[in-house]
Amino acid sequence: MSNLAVSDSGSLDIEKFDMKNFFYTDSFLFRKLTVGEKAVSAFEALFAVFLLVLFSPIMLTVALAIKLTMGGKVLYSQTRVGKDGARFSIYKFRTMIENAEAKTGAVLASKNDPRITRLGRILRASHLDELPQLFNVLSGDMSFVGPRPERPEFVDIYEVEIAKYIRRREVKPGITGLAQICLPYDATASEKIQYDVYYIDQRHSILFNLLISYYTAIKMVTFFNTIKN
Repeated sequence: MSNLAVSDSGSLDIEKFDMKNFFYTDSFLFRKLTVGEKAVSAFEALFAVFLLVLFSPIMLTVALAIKLTMGGKVLYSQTRVGKDGARFSIYKFRTMIENAEAKTGAVLASKNDPRITRLGRILRASHLDELPQLFNVLSGDMSFVGPRPERPEFVDIYEVEIAKYIRRREVKPGITGLAQICLPYDATASEKIQYDVYYIDQRHSILFNLLISYYTAIKMVTFFNTIKN
């Protein structure tokens, strides 16, 4: 699946993105079919339990593959910043070599990062590395949809240098988000914040959240079809 937001001009500016075509933002359902945050939290906790049961065979397979091909720890935990600036531990399947930042300190992952293993690239491209974050949803630290959580080392910098970045504190971070389906992997924080803020302003729309989830699923299915072919 190609990146939704890449226009003919190559611009990643949200002003050039056709929101009406992809997300029906001018429709009655988008504007009027809304839900409150308490109801969302209750639904997400129940749905997280359902998905953990549903995906348990896949998660066990991924864990075994990591252990056999990479050795070391299966899960990776890292401190991230959530709603209202609260810090929490995010969980992922490990995709990098162990102690990847032992010599460099906190460094953002790049598109062709040499620290990412061969299996890790597959897990990242398919988003299977994110499955353990269902536990974060269950604990209430994350939502299914929202701005992706960032590390405190970078948040401190971005909130000073990037306009409106502090608005990300208004919502729980998500497993997937508008920026993740609309932008390429190596998009900058300045490019992503446009999409994060747009989502924050429209987050109560049920249709919006469903469509972001739908495009995320399509992206995953397309990846696996590419592998098969």
